[in-house]
Amino acid sequence: MVPFQKKSYWQKLQQYRLPLALIFFLLLCTTVWIDGYLYPGSNLIGLYLLNFVLAGIVFWRSMALQMISAALLTCFYYYFAPFRSPHISVIFFNGLTYLLATLSISYAIRYHRREKENTLNLTLVLAKSLDARDKYTAFHSENVAMYAYRIAKEMGLSQKSCERIYLGGLLHDIGKIGVPESILTKPSKLTEEEYAIVKQHPSIGYEMVKHISLFRNNGVLDAILYHHERYDGKGYPKGLAGEEIPQVARIMAIADSFDAMTSRRGYRAQTDIHYAVREIRKNKGTQFDPVIADVFLQIVEREGEDILSRREETVRLPNQDKGTHLR
Repeated sequence: MVPFQKKSYWQKLQQYRLPLALIFFLLLCTTVWIDGYLYPGSNLIGLYLLNFVLAGIVFWRSMALQMISAALLTCFYYYFAPFRSPHISVIFFNGLTYLLATLSISYAIRYHRREKENTLNLTLVLAKSLDARDKYTAFHSENVAMYAYRIAKEMGLSQKSCERIYLGGLLHDIGKIGVPESILTKPSKLTEEEYAIVKQHPSIGYEMVKHISLFRNNGVLDAILYHHERYDGKGYPKGLAGEEIPQVARIMAIADSFDAMTSRRGYRAQTDIHYAVREIRKNKGTQFDPVIADVFLQIVEREGEDILSRREETVRLPNQDKGTHLR
C-alpha cells in the first residue's frame, strides 16, 4: 500500500500517539512530584497548562479521556495550590475553562484532518474524471503516480517526499481537462495545431490548482507544470534543461513515458516492456535525467514484467476509514 498524503505538523504528532501518551503520563507524574514535593507552595500553572495542551493532542479522539484528564489536572492543581482553596464553584469553572482549552486543541486537529482529507478526495475525483475521458488512458494517472513513487523510494528520498511525488503523479495531467476530447481521443496522428493545443495542458493544469494551499511548496505544482520538460532543454512549456528542471518533474517524466509506452493507445497497440526499456536507455541524457533513468531501469531489471502487474496494487489513503481505497 502506498500512502501519499503530505503530513502536517499535527499529523506527525498523531503518528506517535503511543509515545506521546507515555510522555503525557510521565509529565503528569513529574508535575505532581514537582508541585507536591520538590517545590511545594509554588504556583506551577504554566506546567499544568502544558499538560492540558498535551492531553488535547494525545486524546483528541476521545472526549471522555479529555474530560478525565482535565478533571485530574484541575484537582491536582488546586490540591497543591499555595493559596487557600477557593470555593467549589471557582474550581468548577476553572476546570471547565481548562477542559475547553483541551477540547479546542482536539477540535483543531480534527478540523485540519478533515480539510486535508476533503482536498485529497477532490484530487482523486479530478484524476479519475480525467482518466475516464479516454478508455485507453484509464488508470494512467494512478500508474504514473505508482511508478514515480517507486522511483523516489529507490532513490532513498524521504517518506514525505515520496508521498508528495505520488500526489504529483495523480495530478500531473490534470490540465488535459482543458483539452478538447476530440483531440485526446483522436485515433490518428495529431496535426501540428492539435499538438500545440495538447502542449498547453501543463500550463492549464498549473493554473487550475495553483491556488490550492495543499499543493503549494511541496512539488506537486512542479510535477504538473514541468513533467514534459526534457533534460536537453528541448521540452515544454519553459524549455528548462538539466537540473533546472525540478527533481519531481524529472522523476515524473520517466514514469509518464514508461506508462505511455507500455499501455495501449487509440493510435497504436500496447508495446512490450523491452521496447520501453530500450527507449528510456536510448534517451538518457537527452529526454531523461540519466541518473534517475538508471534508477528506474534497475527497478525494471529486478522485477521484469511484474512491474506492470504492480500497477494494480491497492492504494489506501492514510486518513480514510478502513475499506476505502484507491482502485
